[in-house]
Amino acid sequence: MNLIRIFVAAALSAAVALPVAAENVWLSKRHDFGAFDENVGTVYCEFKLVNNGAEPISITGARANCGCTRPEYSTKPVAPGDTAVIRVGFDPKGRPGRFSKRINVDCSGEPRRTALTITGTVIGSSNTLKSRYPVEAGPVRLRSATIAYGKVLKGETMGQYVDAYNTSADTLRPRVEGSPKYIHAMIQPKVVPPGEQFIISTVLHSNESKGWGIVTDSLMFYPDAGSRAGKKIETVVILEENFSKLTPEQRMNAPLLDTSETALDLGKVSKSDSPIKRTFEISNRGKSPLVIRAISCPDAAVDVRLGERTVKPGKSAKVDVTVTPSRIKSDELLNARINIIANDPQHPSTMVRVVAEVK
Repeated sequence: MNLIRIFVAAALSAAVALPVAAENVWLSKRHDFGAFDENVGTVYCEFKLVNNGAEPISITGARANCGCTRPEYSTKPVAPGDTAVIRVGFDPKGRPGRFSKRINVDCSGEPRRTALTITGTVIGSSNTLKSRYPVEAGPVRLRSATIAYGKVLKGETMGQYVDAYNTSADTLRPRVEGSPKYIHAMIQPKVVPPGEQFIISTVLHSNESKGWGIVTDSLMFYPDAGSRAGKKIETVVILEENFSKLTPEQRMNAPLLDTSETALDLGKVSKSDSPIKRTFEISNRGKSPLVIRAISCPDAAVDVRLGERTVKPGKSAKVDVTVTPSRIKSDELLNARINIIANDPQHPSTMVRVVAEVK
């Protein structure tokens, strides 16, 4: 019995003799700067570390996840009961809107790594807003007034968005109206506090559009729930047929589009001249019916008319072109293009130019 007591006493003595591990205690791991103007320059806050252990500890490193955030600290040992301070600076230049930055701090004690966070909202300066959000829409500024989707194959969906910024001191509830049926638009987030960013998010459903080739539309953006004055946002997409599922045999038997002219040269014209008429033919040199999905010219001076949209193999269709010189915008040259969209997998898009020298 005495032997057991001796062993227990020895074990307790050994336990008492072991050093107590240093403990890092952060008084706070998060700091919110709130809303402040970009022009105030770099803002600072302090995070305090208390050593509640029995041994000295030290900060061995601190790194932010962004170059705009800079931690400052001392590597000197912190005695038990003392406090170390990390000073963190955030540079708001060119960074309007809400931010959240993380600083990873490494220590010699436990825990070895601690994540600190700074947050806030930068009210952008007029110069920054003009460069990053050049389009004005009342109390809101937009990155662009155009949403471009690029080329989209029929059957595909395509998402695109416009960055926006609330320049006012009020909380806004922006809205979108008048979107074409094939474009679904929404505001994210729906409620936008002062000085914060948001997006006008859209999803294009190509199958719901009847257009082909270059298709343009628009929607109206209103900066708040009660706003009556809105900003028109243009949309543009190039819709093309999807030939990816055609078999080699189907491609061999597909229609083949050819035009009798690649350019219509009108020579010298005067803006006082009467309308000028020209024609060219679209031929089908393939083995299946050629379907003209769309034919158009974006130049207001050029009008294009096609009577027959389906061309049988070996046949041709006539295209009537009328040029009105008084509508030519340039004082030197007319350089317009007629775009033809068809179900030809080799030539889904064909162009015929219309050129003239303006006297």
